[in-house]
Amino acid sequence: MKLIQLKIGVCCAALALAACAGTKQQDATPKAAPVVATGKPPAQVKFESGVEAAKGNQWKDAAALFAEAAKLDPANKGAKVNEGIALERSGDMKGAVAAYKAVLDLEPENPAAATNLARALVATGEEKDASEVLKTALKKNPDDVNLLNTLAGVLRLEKKYKAAAEKARKVLLRDQNNVAAIKTLALIYADEGKVQLAETFFRNALKLDEKDATIHVNLGLLAFKRGEHQLAIAEFEEALKFDPQNATSLANIGAISLRFRDYNRASSAYRRAIDQGMLNCTTAMALGYALEGAQQGKEAVEQLGKAYEMCPKETEALFAMGNICMGQMRDNTCALKYFEAYTDVKKGLAKDHPVHQLISTVKSMLEAEKNAAPPASEGGEAPPVANGVDAATPVPAATNEPPPAESKPAEATAEPAPATNEPKKDVKVEEKAAVPEPAKGADTPTPGGSSKLDEATGPAPESAKQPG
Repeated sequence: MKLIQLKIGVCCAALALAACAGTKQQDATPKAAPVVATGKPPAQVKFESGVEAAKGNQWKDAAALFAEAAKLDPANKGAKVNEGIALERSGDMKGAVAAYKAVLDLEPENPAAATNLARALVATGEEKDASEVLKTALKKNPDDVNLLNTLAGVLRLEKKYKAAAEKARKVLLRDQNNVAAIKTLALIYADEGKVQLAETFFRNALKLDEKDATIHVNLGLLAFKRGEHQLAIAEFEEALKFDPQNATSLANIGAISLRFRDYNRASSAYRRAIDQGMLNCTTAMALGYALEGAQQGKEAVEQLGKAYEMCPKETEALFAMGNICMGQMRDNTCALKYFEAYTDVKKGLAKDHPVHQLISTVKSMLEAEKNAAPPASEGGEAPPVANGVDAATPVPAATNEPPPAESKPAEATAEPAPATNEPKKDVKVEEKAAVPEPAKGADTPTPGGSSKLDEATGPAPESAKQPG
């Protein structure tokens, strides 16, 4: 059973929007409606309207408005960076990469611009390109702590643990209490299987930032790796105290609950995780299995259908839906539909695969229903039947049903690993420091979390200046 890999940073709850056009810093106080002021430059009007759209979580609209502002005023780097942030929040990571590249082209030595681009590249699985961007930026800014921490995280994702540790330790030589560097080292130790050492470093980081939800998430993952499942859940719940929208914790609580047949808790946790944006093949399938376990047949079939539509490779969803139709819903037509669909997509199934016997059984029952229906009584009413089957005819239970409780939880990556009904033995421990950190005032947008609009350093915005 493989717990969540959090590749995208957890966001702050507040939404801080840097309202800026050209080189003039604008008031970021929330407005009741988009700014439409006579006499303002068109680029500034578009920019401020984009800020308002972003405040309303209308990220696609915001991205379009920022793009228009940047087109009207090509020197406005802030508009282009905000376009990138808005594209990230709308799920268009490739578009975000293009926007951030444009910013870096305008200001190649800007560490904040490099960090933003690297973050987006990591989200699209281009860690190698992210490393190159950061190394180039470090040539001009060799002591930039944010760039060093970011590169350490990317190198770790590339499994270059020695090089990653060197960068993190370089940060600690300058600031021995740098939480991000300590967490990166903890993650490296976890990746290397040094669980006790990893926990020690996470505990040290927690002393410096006791409200960091990601540390509790990782302590929970380590506890799970040791087989201490209740302690793991306790750590995930502790993380939720500081970040109630932490989808990682919610999905992991769902995974452990599902493993131990606590179906109601599992379905509730998975629903909340999905509501916070962690919708992928794994969570979609797992919610379906949890609903099946909770004897909510109709809802389970609907959820598994959505999962299969989203993830066509999850062919076991078809077999599961057939079993649910047959065993819980007593709907033989429904069962035959999914069993036959399963055989259509699973070419070369063994002759003794249970689905063949199930199809034969269901067809026999449907034929019996069709040909042996009793005549209507003298009163003109037929005896009651259940879903077309005579109430006296027993409906065989589905055989060899895959156990719904053994679904692994999601991975918060660009391409999450598919859900399976067999638990994975390895546990990857990941967290916020695993990826490029955004510039100050620009937390990485993640599914379900709030995002801050970031702007590159330079004459335009102040919000993205690096910490001293």
